[in-house]
Amino acid sequence: MIICNLYIGSRYPVKRGQLRATVKRVLSERGIDHAQVDISIVGSRKIKELNESKLGHFGVTDVLSFPQHDKGQINDLPLPKELAPHLGDIVISFPEAVKTARRFGRLVDDQINFYLEHGLFHLLGYHHDDH
Repeated sequence: MIICNLYIGSRYPVKRGQLRATVKRVLSERGIDHAQVDISIVGSRKIKELNESKLGHFGVTDVLSFPQHDKGQINDLPLPKELAPHLGDIVISFPEAVKTARRFGRLVDDQINFYLEHGLFHLLGYHHDDH
C-alpha cells in the first residue's frame, strides 16, 4: 500500500487526487508498492526558512526533499509487514509553482506534480549528479 500524507494549507488550491496518483505511479514504476511519503505545500516564507535552516542554502526554492533512508535501503528495513516504510518528506512552494507555471505556460497543478516527481526521485536516492 502506498500512503500519501498531505499537508496543504487551505489557501493553496491543488488537486490532492492528482498528487496521490503521481506518487503511486512513480513508486510503482520503480517496483515500490509499500511505502509512505509526506507532502507539504507551503508558502515562500516557510520554504525559505526550511531551505536556510535545514540545507544552509540562501533564499526561496521550488521544492525540497528530506529522505528518511539511503538509496537501496528501503527494502532492508526491519519493519512489521503492515507498517509501510516512510520514504521521507517533500515540501513544495506553491508561489514558486505559480511563477514557473506562468513562465512556461503550464497549469499550476502540472508544475506542482513536476516538482513532486523530482522530490520523489531524491527520496529514492537519485540526485542531480547521478548518471
